[in-house]
Amino acid sequence: MKIAHLILAHKNPVQLERLIKALQHPAFTFYIHVDKKTDQKSFEYLRKRNDTFFVVNRAKIYWAGYGTIQATINGFEEIIGKGYDYINVISAQDFPIKSPVYIYQYLLQRGNTEFMTCYSIDEEWKDAATRVRDYHFINWRIPGKFKLQFLANKILPARKFPFDFKIVGRANWFTVTNAAAVYMLSFFKQNPSYTQYFKYCWGADEFIFATILYNSHFKERMAENLVYVDWEGQENGHPRVLDINDFDKLKASEKLFARKMDIDHNSALFDALEHLIKED
Repeated sequence: MKIAHLILAHKNPVQLERLIKALQHPAFTFYIHVDKKTDQKSFEYLRKRNDTFFVVNRAKIYWAGYGTIQATINGFEEIIGKGYDYINVISAQDFPIKSPVYIYQYLLQRGNTEFMTCYSIDEEWKDAATRVRDYHFINWRIPGKFKLQFLANKILPARKFPFDFKIVGRANWFTVTNAAAVYMLSFFKQNPSYTQYFKYCWGADEFIFATILYNSHFKERMAENLVYVDWEGQENGHPRVLDINDFDKLKASEKLFARKMDIDHNSALFDALEHLIKED
């Protein structure tokens, strides 16, 4: 089995390098998408690694906008067809909490499982419904866009989702089989109205991929994603930045990765996790 790790990065190449080194395994290859707004020169030294490649077709990424989706699609397009069994989509601010050998065996033993969290916006995640059903102009780069957004939601007819789908999601970080990635790319190409709808959602990356798979024959093999995240006390749309005080929780977790990590915020946690996964 071969696994491609698609890593979305926008800063701190040293932290990214530690992530790659912590995940090093004969079956793993790394595809790095550097935000197009970021000068890639500081990351270029990573090309010296024979297991690391850069996504050529880069997208500009803005928080909660469509860029994260486009970056993931671009990565898929450059990974598919190269013999990988799984594609693991993570951020450069993630870090493994299990060893590469454990991660490899975990995926090998679970065969064709698609690890993508799916909460319904009508049931388990009702707070997210307005993010999908209202007009959001997050992708517009013009002054006054939020006033226009307010007026649009006040005077325009209610948005109509173009498919008879159950809308689900939660996290934009996931691990899917090559077959699922191929299916999603095909769906995007065949259904431009689907993409157009989500371009007017807020944080659409947390819904757009999950909704496709959930409403397909892949549904029966979907499971929770593999990333530990702490949202406790967070009200700004960003998870907590983890620190060394979270180590025991991470050690006890059944997840394979943790986020959000910042080496400038707490390098001690990186040291502790590197030591942990060496012993795993």
